[in-house]
Amino acid sequence: MMDATARQSISDWGKKRTQNQLIHILSTDHWEQKQFEAFGRELSALVPSLRVKPSDKKQSLPGFLLKANITYSALAQGRELPPFLKGLSCISEQAPKPSDSIQKSLDQLDLPCSLTLYVAPHCPHCPGVVDTLFPLAVFSDKIALHIIDGTLFPEAAQRDKIMSAPCLILDNGFQWTGAVAPEEVLSMILHRDLSRLSAQTLKTILEKGDASWIFREMARADRIFEGFIPLLLDDTWSVRLGAMVVVETLGQERPDLALQLCPMLIRAFDQKDIPIQGDILYALGETGNLETKGWLQERLKNLGNQELREAAEEAIGAIESRIDRQN
Repeated sequence: MMDATARQSISDWGKKRTQNQLIHILSTDHWEQKQFEAFGRELSALVPSLRVKPSDKKQSLPGFLLKANITYSALAQGRELPPFLKGLSCISEQAPKPSDSIQKSLDQLDLPCSLTLYVAPHCPHCPGVVDTLFPLAVFSDKIALHIIDGTLFPEAAQRDKIMSAPCLILDNGFQWTGAVAPEEVLSMILHRDLSRLSAQTLKTILEKGDASWIFREMARADRIFEGFIPLLLDDTWSVRLGAMVVVETLGQERPDLALQLCPMLIRAFDQKDIPIQGDILYALGETGNLETKGWLQERLKNLGNQELREAAEEAIGAIESRIDRQN
């Protein structure tokens, strides 16, 4: 897995460490998973103070969970190794600390954000960008940093339309290519367009129990955030439940805005499993109009699952009751 130079560099680095450290290997079904497990075994064998354990956190890409908000989906070798080791030291030693101006900006972050950095093994500028970003995520839990080797995971790079490395993506939206200053990244985070928040960022907000914030910001922007729809269709029931609280509030406080959800949910219906379909039907009942009712009545004719039939009937009843109240 590692060449002799990498093993020597890691061993030398390990001899200078004074603290124990735990990192996790993410659990995936990806074909590269075994490489990460092998790399982790070699890493912990070379550095006894560094424990590498499996994680029960499922992800689509293999990687190392270096900190709760830092994921490293790369096999740190060659140019990638020094910033990887430097990042581990930054986490364990909480040093070097950011400048006062950078820390002031980090302290101003009141919402989570996701930063995805694509790197490549032979890229001369990638190590510098990794060095720039690591301390931001180390000293602010609001920043979720995911570093991905685009050559190891070309399918992810293609999905995110990455043409070169380094490439940094903020909340699945704004991109930087090449070297980037930490001040510029933080300024963009602080002044970002909230309507472009990623599903992961909105999910983090939900998990912290702040569904009301999502409602307020969508109402203020007078639009449904693109990243919100995946939460209603998430495989995890608790995520869908939190998103449904937002839907219910929209239906009560902003029925005009809630109605915008219906076409998106209807398009997704046939691609989802029964539990998610049931939640879609409930959401349509909370947000739909007469046109939505017509779609529900038509689908009801072909729904074989009894629970889905009952959910569709309840949704139709909810729409009828709401229209009666409005009249």
